[in-house]
Amino acid sequence: MNPNLLDKHSNRRLINLALALFCLCPLFSVAQANFSLQTSPSPNPHGTSLNAVSATSNTDAWAVGYKNDNNLNDSRTLIEHWNGNDWKTVPSPNPGSTANCKGFNTGNVLNSVTVISPTDAWAVGLMFNCSSLIKPLALHWDGLRWRKVKTPVLNTNDNAALNSVAAFASNDVYAVGYQPAPNGAVLTLIEHWDGSSWKVVPSPNANATGNVLSSVSGKSSTDIWAVGDIVSPNNPVLTLVEHFDGAHWSVVPSPNPLPTGSLNQNVLTSVQANSAADVTAAGFVLNSGQQTVTTLIEHWDGMLWKVIPSPNKSTVAGSINTLRSVTGTAGTNLYAAGFFANAQTGGQQRTLVEHFDGQNWSIIATPTKGVAQQLQGIFSPTNSTSIWTVGAFSSEQTDPETGFLIIPKTLVLFSPGS
Repeated sequence: MNPNLLDKHSNRRLINLALALFCLCPLFSVAQANFSLQTSPSPNPHGTSLNAVSATSNTDAWAVGYKNDNNLNDSRTLIEHWNGNDWKTVPSPNPGSTANCKGFNTGNVLNSVTVISPTDAWAVGLMFNCSSLIKPLALHWDGLRWRKVKTPVLNTNDNAALNSVAAFASNDVYAVGYQPAPNGAVLTLIEHWDGSSWKVVPSPNANATGNVLSSVSGKSSTDIWAVGDIVSPNNPVLTLVEHFDGAHWSVVPSPNPLPTGSLNQNVLTSVQANSAADVTAAGFVLNSGQQTVTTLIEHWDGMLWKVIPSPNKSTVAGSINTLRSVTGTAGTNLYAAGFFANAQTGGQQRTLVEHFDGQNWSIIATPTKGVAQQLQGIFSPTNSTSIWTVGAFSSEQTDPETGFLIIPKTLVLFSPGS
């Protein structure tokens, strides 16, 4: 396997964009918000990264990711808990690291977490060992410990992962990602937890070659959205949006700012559903001709998906602006997080948080730590104005060849809201 091809944590689509930067465009207006750094453990000296965060209240939050550098070989799951005062590492299983694999590559990575109650939470991701390629991984918290829960057996040519999880009740949880077809194509993967077991749910594909779901969100168990991207040879990467009406999943048309050009990419990485007529998805657009990555935000109004203008720190050749996660409990108060790099940063990635006030998206000032940072997940609990956003920082730098952080450490930013 080649772990650097994994989506959520390797930023595989940005590898060729760690380029020299030339100028800085004017900054956009700043919304009212106050993010501060929270101290979080980094238990592995070789690297630690957080990919997602979820919470039920200001005193009960979970963040997940993995321990190791950006080479996912020998990686171990990382789970941290916020009790209102401190972030602490909580023991978590690593089923990919089996005793008979001594001396061989193994890996355990968590991509997403959802919290139902203080005694009920799920985290999903992937694992691999010397006898298999990538397999889906699901862990459950029962109030006392995290344990592995069996997921369905997929095709024998396993190359599957879970990228996102959303819960509607203790017996109604959905996870999405990708799985292989017998001919080697990549297909969507949707699994459902009914309170006793995980089962694969039939899900459509937009083409016969490559379909990946990166995020899932819903206001109810009969109104769920999942987003990702579609890949096919000699064509641009296109956005993928799917909807569940309580009975069936279906592909819903979604816009692509760059619908032509084989090297262009239109990617949705996250979705937040607030009502049947108010759903927001975020991601990025890679313009190969201009050698830029710019933010992408799309909105569902109950009838159509439309591109919504979103700001960028810079749009000159070599600049990077990407959104990795979106959250918000109301359609007039949304937040999206990711990272950017431009001439002023010397090519080093910096935190990027944007806010929607019901009319416009604007960039919010956020603190930095170390030389370079990435934000991968953001979450605001229901009935709260608080916001957490998590990722990693590096005191070294960004690898100029891959765009990865060198020896990353956990990064947590917190805001009480506006």
